[in-house]
Amino acid sequence: MNYIEEPARRIPVVAEPDVLVVGGGPAGIGAAVAAARNGAKVLLIERYGFVGGNLTVAMVNPMFTFHDIQGKQVIRGVAGELVDRLVAKTVSPGHVTDLTFDNASMSPFDPEGMKLVLFELLEEAGVELMLHTTFADAYTDDQGRVTGVIVENKSGRQAIHPKLVIDCSADADVVARIGAPFVKGRESDGAMQPVTLFYRVAGVDIPGLKAWMKANRQLLKDAPTDEEIDAQSALAFLGMKEIIKQAMENGDYPKDAAPRILMYELPQQGQFAVNCTRLQGIDGTNVADLTRAEVETRKQAWAVTEFMKRHIGGFEQAYMLDTGVQVGVRETRHIVGDYTMTEDDVLSSRAFEDGIACGTFAIDIHPPEGEQQVFTGSGKAVYEIPYRSLLPQGVHNVLVAGRCISATHNAFGSVRVMATAMGIGQGAGTAGALAVKRGLTTREVDAGEVRRLLLEQGQYLMTEEAATVIDESLRLLKSDGSGGTASHHNPFAKQSS
Repeated sequence: MNYIEEPARRIPVVAEPDVLVVGGGPAGIGAAVAAARNGAKVLLIERYGFVGGNLTVAMVNPMFTFHDIQGKQVIRGVAGELVDRLVAKTVSPGHVTDLTFDNASMSPFDPEGMKLVLFELLEEAGVELMLHTTFADAYTDDQGRVTGVIVENKSGRQAIHPKLVIDCSADADVVARIGAPFVKGRESDGAMQPVTLFYRVAGVDIPGLKAWMKANRQLLKDAPTDEEIDAQSALAFLGMKEIIKQAMENGDYPKDAAPRILMYELPQQGQFAVNCTRLQGIDGTNVADLTRAEVETRKQAWAVTEFMKRHIGGFEQAYMLDTGVQVGVRETRHIVGDYTMTEDDVLSSRAFEDGIACGTFAIDIHPPEGEQQVFTGSGKAVYEIPYRSLLPQGVHNVLVAGRCISATHNAFGSVRVMATAMGIGQGAGTAGALAVKRGLTTREVDAGEVRRLLLEQGQYLMTEEAATVIDESLRLLKSDGSGGTASHHNPFAKQSS
């Protein structure tokens, strides 16, 4: 391989924040808002011209999952406040029931409204923003502390001197650049979950779609009744496995796409978020793979939309409205932290003395190869994420939040979703502000004090005195569906297929 050697150059220091948050996705929003509210001077860098990450950039919709199967809200804090603000702006129906996955709840939203509300949330907290800015490199001293972060933007190459860094890049970019340990994907072979390009369709005739669903219920997951279909304040659609299998064989449906139709009604009349594209064998940290994924999934999106117009009632006049700015990446690097979360931690509803956020989403593993997706059902188990899983080994002023925390491939299948990521971010931001305020390393922070602060600021934690918030309308009435008509496998269902 040929090389070009760059000459040494002087890079201007443009900021010296207490806390630097790298990445403005759900985890970064939670971290930045929490750190600022706890008294830290916070700078958030984001490579796009708006924040939100998978909420807005990749257009992933809806948010999952804030409640257990009894309707108890176990993710609150900044994430809960965000949904309340979206509802107040009439760009979300709030937390509603879900007909697809036996989820305890889902929270659809308008992505444009989300962009505005997130900006307001950050501005009110006093977070300084640096948009159109990409993380490039970081430097550490011999004490295992990051002393400088290098960024690139239209103003050139710039340096930032933070007291503490929270890596919310989703891919553990900071951790990887400083040489701290990480792993990728599945333990046995490094395989990672596939990528998906979300997109929106408009022009759907909702009464026509509901009538078609009632007449063709056998094609949908667990054959929903008329009452179940009519009860949805935001319609969710999952199924058509056999029809799509035949279409794939006939060349009428993209062979690499997900072998089912999955979509969610959005707040605007006649709009749906579509989760059907899929490409396996993609490494989201490899630019060649990402380039191929962007091209192929957009081709898939057009083909899927044409298929839905031909085969689903109510879609006759539907059209593609827009696609995500970038393909949605589910899994890349996981840091090697002081504690690695396991599948048993999730399924056994484990609480931790240093737990800083809760999760209750299913173990949801889109297959690295083959067709069948594992989905255990959300809300059955509520568990905590330990602070130790945010601590990359060998470095003492860096925290990690979001989908790249220390977790096994199976545990990650639950931890990775946006509501949980925002809760983890809030925990990281609170701990980071406390570390700066007290002049502590990340490992010297008292997790008990972090938990107390989180509770004071509206978060829910297990085994602690926190007000119970229950929405009776979200009690899950059916939680053991097999998913056989949708290429989903629930290994914990009474009758699996």
